Amino acid sequence: MMSDPKPTFYTSWFCPFAQRVWIALLEKGIDFEYIDVDPFKKTPEWLSVSPRGLVPVLVHQGKSVYESSICIEYIDEEWPENPILPKAPYQRAYERIWADHIAKKIVPPFYAMLLKKETELQENAKKEMLEQLLVLTKAMDPTGPYFAGSQVGLVDIMLAPFAIRFFILKHYRGFQVPSGDESPFSRFNKWYIAIKERDSTVKTSASDEEYIGIYKRYTDDTGQSLVATAIRQGTALP
Repeated sequence: MMSDPKPTFYTSWFCPFAQRVWIALLEKGIDFEYIDVDPFKKTPEWLSVSPRGLVPVLVHQGKSVYESSICIEYIDEEWPENPILPKAPYQRAYERIWADHIAKKIVPPFYAMLLKKETELQENAKKEMLEQLLVLTKAMDPTGPYFAGSQVGLVDIMLAPFAIRFFILKHYRGFQVPSGDESPFSRFNKWYIAIKERDSTVKTSASDEEYIGIYKRYTDDTGQSLVATAIRQGTALP
């Protein structure tokens, strides 16, 4: 039995963190209200919904849930059909371990690659990204195509919005994941093709041109997001 009433999903079309929750809602088959907002306008009305003024936010039964990973787990618990996390405690923990790896080891070099002006720092971010992607790749189920096997789970949803934006890194910084059957990233590339072509990813993605345009602000140092500020200051991401 699905929970009632339907949730309201506050998002911004360009935000990869919010896209995680959008993908989860579609994967679960949940009926929801979609509201696209400008998170940079910290109006009293918006702050009453999102205390930190950030997306994503899921409002359900009059209460706000925020932070992408927390929203995903809330969705999975509130609507148990089509589970995102497995039932076995260790397997749930394993998914959370690698979701945390994405948040701490893969997302920071993604933004650093765009924001850093010095070539050396950009190259350091590229190296870090490939190293951490390889660590994640080695943790994948050998058959796949998804992280833990044939079903999409938490790790897939956490990484998908960033992976499908790797073309932005190639466009602005010349970054790409090595290809080829003999590449140590062959398993990652198999995963990438599967997640990129999945219906929930396609339906929640903008065009390449739109992404290229919106991410230019990171490369010309006009991005004012809390993520951009954290990368500039060398502090933890919000």
